[in-house]
Amino acid sequence: MFGVVGAVIVIVAGVQADRMARIGAGYKAKIACSEIFLAGRSANAVISNEFDGIDPLMAQISVSADEKTKTVKAAGPLGFGRIKAIYRDGYGCTLANGGRLHPLPAPGPAFASDPWPMATETSSEQLVQVNYQALNTALAMAFEDNDSQHRAVLVTVDGKLIAETYADGFDQNTPFLSWSMAKSITATLIGAAVRRGLINIEDRAPVTNWTKDPTRSMITWHDLLQMQSGLLFKEDYTNPRSDVNRMLFEMSDASAIPAKSRVADLPGRSWSYSSGTTNLISGLLRQELSKGGVDYHAFARDEIFDPIGATSVIMEPDAAGNFIGSSYIYATARDWARLGQLYLQNGRWDGQRILPEDWSEYVSTPAMASDGQYGAHFWLNRDGDNGRTRSLPGLPIEVYFMSGHEGQFVFIVPSKKMVIVRTGLTRGRPSLAATAPLIKDIYDAVGATNY
Repeated sequence: MFGVVGAVIVIVAGVQADRMARIGAGYKAKIACSEIFLAGRSANAVISNEFDGIDPLMAQISVSADEKTKTVKAAGPLGFGRIKAIYRDGYGCTLANGGRLHPLPAPGPAFASDPWPMATETSSEQLVQVNYQALNTALAMAFEDNDSQHRAVLVTVDGKLIAETYADGFDQNTPFLSWSMAKSITATLIGAAVRRGLINIEDRAPVTNWTKDPTRSMITWHDLLQMQSGLLFKEDYTNPRSDVNRMLFEMSDASAIPAKSRVADLPGRSWSYSSGTTNLISGLLRQELSKGGVDYHAFARDEIFDPIGATSVIMEPDAAGNFIGSSYIYATARDWARLGQLYLQNGRWDGQRILPEDWSEYVSTPAMASDGQYGAHFWLNRDGDNGRTRSLPGLPIEVYFMSGHEGQFVFIVPSKKMVIVRTGLTRGRPSLAATAPLIKDIYDAVGATNY
């Protein structure tokens, strides 16, 4: 009897250990695969250095890359949590959760875009005055004493590139991981679908298993975009078995967990940041585009990236073929700036309307329950009602921004016609607080518009 019980305990413990290790192995395999085969960095540099400063237990997970098959394998001690990430041209890397990957259409042909127009210190046509000495000094000091681990900082003003600095090992051709900046791009896709008449954000979210639920059936696209759906989703990265970790590193379909989530509140009454919400939006977008006869996998490229010349953008899918719109988009700093510039120009590019006329205003309008800090998948620079101070002291409340883990940012500053891109690997402290002084220096170096 005790032998049977002991065997059961060992089996259960082994299953739990495998599940725990799988989250860490999934994280390391996915990031290493994308950094090596998509971003084009050295396998040795990525495996040796990219995971410094994270949970010490992650050091127990081994990682190996196969350059020939473009795969990365990771596993914990005794082989627990073994998993593989696979690179596919045009789609980046995907964890082979479930054992196989959904087949995807061939990516569109590569194309060249026009380069960013470059500003000069003596330009007489510049509508915004720039103190180049102060700007260049701020950037030089930031990268000289690079405790915050800046990787790229790029500044555009009035549609022209005025400053661009990279850490060693990175340059204008390096694609950078979005982490949660991807959420803003998912909102951009919804905006493009709204412009095409494929989605109405006031409609109920078309989740099949919600139709007979009295609360979830009330949730609209708007509620999801503002993170005010009332759905219960555990956005806890410290717990290996949380909803977000299971969604990103264990599930074959990233929209499955949020689609089945219980409700904690009525729609619109409370705000809760949720990567699950964004991946639910991505899965629903695929569903609605299919109904309209539109190719989901080509939609972003055709409607947004090609028209604005963002040639480097890669959206990475899960094993089911849904883009992981919460977290996994790669683009060069210059193309992140293009995406910011699209919002600065109220959704127009070279005379072509890409997003609805009021979409920039929509995404930067505070969600009612967010205490002024969040719009529709964009963060806002506003003080709260109960003493919360804005994230960027010294910058106006008009500033809104894309924000991602470890310090990925695109700041949009309408009054100065400015976009600031910052990518990095800030660990061990809040990344926005670590970045804010540099952003303030950049902001101060740029004057107001001349009209």
